[in-house]
Amino acid sequence: LKKYNGTPVEIFTGDECLSGLSPIQGTELCSVTELMYSYEILYACTGDQTWAERLEVVAFNALPATLSDDMWAHQYDQMSNQIACQRFEGEPIFRTNGPDAHLFGLEPNYGCCTANFNQGWPKFALAAFMHQDDTIVNAFPVPSELRTKEAQILLETNYPFENSFRYTISADRDFIFKIRIPSFAENVLLNGERIASEDISIQIKSGEQRELLVSYTAACHFEQRPNELYTVKYGSLVFSVPISYEKKMHEYEKDGVERKFPYCDYEYLPMSDWNYAYASDEFLIQHQGISNIPFSSEQPPIMLQASVRKIDWGLEDGYETVCAKIPKSRRPISEVEKIRLYPYGCAKLRMTELPIVISSHD
Repeated sequence: LKKYNGTPVEIFTGDECLSGLSPIQGTELCSVTELMYSYEILYACTGDQTWAERLEVVAFNALPATLSDDMWAHQYDQMSNQIACQRFEGEPIFRTNGPDAHLFGLEPNYGCCTANFNQGWPKFALAAFMHQDDTIVNAFPVPSELRTKEAQILLETNYPFENSFRYTISADRDFIFKIRIPSFAENVLLNGERIASEDISIQIKSGEQRELLVSYTAACHFEQRPNELYTVKYGSLVFSVPISYEKKMHEYEKDGVERKFPYCDYEYLPMSDWNYAYASDEFLIQHQGISNIPFSSEQPPIMLQASVRKIDWGLEDGYETVCAKIPKSRRPISEVEKIRLYPYGCAKLRMTELPIVISSHD
C-alpha cells in the first residue's frame, strides 16, 4: 500500500478507490482516523517502532489538515498538492467521489466523515500511555496525564513542535517506566546527560516521586517522492508551501435541514502563488509559540524558512483549480525567494510535493 498508493503523510490515496501515488488524488477523512486506530493497535501488539512513527505522522499532519481551525468544517477528501477547494463544475478529479468532496463543510459528499472524524484525537490520546506486565510505556509523548490507583504520570510538552519533555511521576508500587524515543531523534538528553538514541527505561520504586527531563533534536531533510518530487520533514512534521485563501461561504437547505453558519460549507479560493520549486536544502526553523489552536492556519507554532524559485508548473488538463500532477517545466522563471513553509496540518491549501532546482540551467 505504501509503495504503490502512499502519500507524504503516511496515509494512502483513497477517494473510495486506491488511486496511486499522484499528489492530486484524494484521501477520505474516515480512512485517516481509522488508519490511526489501526496503527495504534499494530504498535500495541508488536512494539514495532514503525507503526508508532507512522501514526504520529498521520495524527500530526493528515488529521488536522482536513479540519477547519474551529473544527466546525471538514473535508471528505484531502490532497497533498491542493491549490484550491472549489466545487468542480465538470468531472471531479476524484475517482468516484462527487464535485464537492474536497470542500470544507458539515458533510461534503457524504456524512460518514462527519460521524467518524471525531474519533481521531480521543483514541490517539488514549494511546499515549500503554503497559506491558510491570512496565508503563509512554508510547506517544503528547501533553497528557496518566492516573491509575498505583501511578500518576504528568507529561508537559509542546511536542511535536518542540522536542522537550517534563515527566512528573508519583508511584504507589514498583514499575519500569519506558519512554519511546523516535528513530529521527538526535542528541538525546536525560536530565541533562547524553544517552544513546534508544528507548529510555527507568526503574521507579514504590513511594518515589521523580521528575525526568528529556530532550532531543531533529534535522530537516528532504524525502523523495515519485517523479523526482520532494517533501520536507522535520521530526514527525511534514511541511508544505502554504497558499493564502479567501473563504466563500455557502448556506443552503438540503434534505430538509438548514445548513447555516457555523454548520455550512466553504470553498477556499487561492490568493497567492503556488508554482514553486525548492532552490536549497537548507532550512531555518522559526518557533512562534502555540496558540489555543495548536494547528492554527493563521498562527502556526513552527515554520521553516526555505529558498524557492518559481517554475511553470501548469494545471492538470481539463481543470482550472487543480495543479498538474507533474510540473510542465522545471526550469526556473524567477530569482531565488525566501518563503515560510507551514506544517502540513496548518496549511489548508498547500503544495507539499515539489521539485528541486538549484540553478537556472537545471
